[in-house]
Amino acid sequence: MSGVDGLVAIVTGAGGGIGSRTAEMLATRGATVVVADLAQDAGERTVEAIRAAGGRAHFKYLDVREPESFNSVVADALECYGRIDILHNNAAATHLYAGDTAAADIDPVQWDRIFEINLRGVLLGCKYVVPKMIEQGGGSIINMSSTRAGGGANELAAYGASKAGVEALTRYVATAYGRHGVRCNAVRPGLIQTAQSAALLNHGDGTDDGYSRVLRHVLLPYAGSPADIAELVCFLGSPASRYITAQTIAVDGGLLAHQPFHADELSVRGKTDESWAQRSG
Repeated sequence: MSGVDGLVAIVTGAGGGIGSRTAEMLATRGATVVVADLAQDAGERTVEAIRAAGGRAHFKYLDVREPESFNSVVADALECYGRIDILHNNAAATHLYAGDTAAADIDPVQWDRIFEINLRGVLLGCKYVVPKMIEQGGGSIINMSSTRAGGGANELAAYGASKAGVEALTRYVATAYGRHGVRCNAVRPGLIQTAQSAALLNHGDGTDDGYSRVLRHVLLPYAGSPADIAELVCFLGSPASRYITAQTIAVDGGLLAHQPFHADELSVRGKTDESWAQRSG
């Protein structure tokens, strides 16, 4: 078996754009999915989509800030299916980013709230799933990072720092438990077309200027889609990636791979195209 057929997966934040697409793709390829989310309506919609396509899934309420809540999700998965092969720590504090500013300006309470979800939530997932994976002989944990972890900006200081923490935690988990067969990797998405990223980039003003600004710096002529992330999660969760651990893998169209002035050079050469913002891979 090289795919995820027959495996059991927990996907946190599975009611959102990337999370729902990932849960659906895992189920389409034969995995049984525990759809875990704070928003029951959104999570139930993901479950309905999976079942309508012939897949197996059920919803479980999850507040990643609460140890008891995460422990309950893990216990539920074990009671229903007997094992946990994949944990995708995808949940994030997207509703808090409006107040996430530069380091000298951010409210420390806001900082703590973002870290509580983005980093502590990942820790709790690892804390409660790793022992079960060790008991069963192994498993795969895939944590969600961001290109914000790889470069500074004038805002989103807490988001970027929390995601950098996710990448460090990923390496620590992989190091501590690798000999028990537990793999841990991180995915670093770039410009991905979701409602959440649109609101974040455009500051809720209804324009696509934010997308256009970022797209200028992507080496490919289009933004990514949730399916691009889901494909990698499916691979990292499968035995086909059995020798890959402690890695952060970028799915960003080369956003952070080039010199900062590259986009300006493209403009000078006349190679930028306004229509790129309307195209998707």
